[in-house]
Amino acid sequence: MDEWIVNDGPEDRCFGCGHSNPDGLRLRFRRAGPGAVEAPYTAPDSVAGAPGIIHGGIQAALLDEVLGMAATLDAGPELNIATVDFQLRYRRPAPTGRPLLARGRLLRVEGRNYHLEGELVDESGEVLTRATARWHRLSD
Repeated sequence: MDEWIVNDGPEDRCFGCGHSNPDGLRLRFRRAGPGAVEAPYTAPDSVAGAPGIIHGGIQAALLDEVLGMAATLDAGPELNIATVDFQLRYRRPAPTGRPLLARGRLLRVEGRNYHLEGELVDESGEVLTRATARWHRLSD
């Protein structure tokens, strides 16, 4: 499960996962079990909202990316899906400059809908931010 998934081609400009986007998050993912992925991330100060705290929108982007990757790894790269519902709960401040882990899990698939949950955790495993989402398959 230590194989890293990295989108590093010249066309991979996605803000969250594309390594060809110098302004993006440049996430790399690894499988963390069936239907589950994780992505380590250390936020630079340039993505702070309050001093030393990751902006809430960046936290949302981190979790949206890891949830999408959990669905994609489960179903295959040809899966054409998009977020249609997303709920976020900020529990503790997420610090910049410290290693964090974004985790995502596929809970179930109902027809064209993929239900997922995830969290952003610190080094001790404390949950800083939680997310639930529904992604929808756009085409077969």
